[in-house]
Amino acid sequence: MGWAFACLHWVAFLLEIFFATVCIAAGLFYMTEVIEDYTMIFKSVFKWSNIAVAGAYCIMFIFEGTGITNLLLGILTFVVAWQVINQFPCIDMLSPAFISLIVVMILNHVTAYFFFKDRFLSFSQIIAYFTICVWLVPIQLILGLVAGENVLPTSTNSRGSSIL
Repeated sequence: MGWAFACLHWVAFLLEIFFATVCIAAGLFYMTEVIEDYTMIFKSVFKWSNIAVAGAYCIMFIFEGTGITNLLLGILTFVVAWQVINQFPCIDMLSPAFISLIVVMILNHVTAYFFFKDRFLSFSQIIAYFTICVWLVPIQLILGLVAGENVLPTSTNSRGSSIL
């Protein structure tokens, strides 16, 4: 095999990455449109998936020994995310619950990284853990932030004066 196949391989690889990125972006855009239309259904899905993620943390701790730090941070993420879910669809990004959720999610990601750094598991097993336990709630949260943009305002603001 010569240099022509190598060049063709890299060009095809770059095109595949480009098309995969476009497909993911289109899918996320479509999901945000669905979330805007069905906010209460998404809130229910968000709650139940958060419960499922907390259960996945417990199962991974019991059967796979993922460590007490990962379990405690996962449960803490569940508790803080539950507070943010209760604000949905009007999530205040400057609220203490939202800011603490971002901090806890970053800590959760870092501890998961350090847990898998020294363990020899297959790539698909590591990606499965990160997808379900670490990334599912943040991705849903980011997609859910769009729903708050189209919520109709109430008749009065916080000071009690009329919006008009």
